[in-house]
Amino acid sequence: MSAESLPVIRAMQLADSGFPSGVFAFSWGLESALADGQVDRHSLCDWVATELRSRWHGFDRVALAGGHRLSGAALAAWCETIDTMMPVDRLRRDSVQAGEALFASARAVRIALDPGATEAERAGTGHFPVVHGDFLRACGLDLPTALMTSAYGMARGAFSAAVRLGVSGAIATQRDLLALAPLLAELSADIPDDGALPSGFMPLSDIALMRPRDGRLFIN
Repeated sequence: MSAESLPVIRAMQLADSGFPSGVFAFSWGLESALADGQVDRHSLCDWVATELRSRWHGFDRVALAGGHRLSGAALAAWCETIDTMMPVDRLRRDSVQAGEALFASARAVRIALDPGATEAERAGTGHFPVVHGDFLRACGLDLPTALMTSAYGMARGAFSAAVRLGVSGAIATQRDLLALAPLLAELSADIPDDGALPSGFMPLSDIALMRPRDGRLFIN
């Protein structure tokens, strides 16, 4: 196996929706949006594209890049910064919960995370995108590959949620992922500056994930 092949294989594994990254139980508002008729199978691909442009590119991409670049006290401080920039309390708690699941998976597969990340875990600020950045770095992925893995994983996770909710099927999912491939490549190629701060505007999905609903399949 060549040295160039190993990161690609690892990226394929880590982007797969079956990898226990901590987000399998989350729909990030899609479940409520579908139930309220704000999204259907015809507009699902557009909904995912909007989430990629706003939530992932504006917020998760920047948070992940910091998690990938920083270490020690600087990484713990970055987790605190991300915590203060999440105005939606439900989203903040869900992000930490997903981060805790990723910590557990990292320990199970014997991936050692940075001490700054474990410090954030103890402080309750180990948010998923930051921890994910540190985790992907520890797995040997450089930042561009880590961003591609994260972007694809977000899209694949959303479509996987739609399949489990009975809104989409396996063939439709693959068709939509192929359609989104150029957008995924474009967004993940945009490397954040070292001093960039995350920002995002996702009112539709933020409101949907906060809305209480009985009989949920997903946490949010």
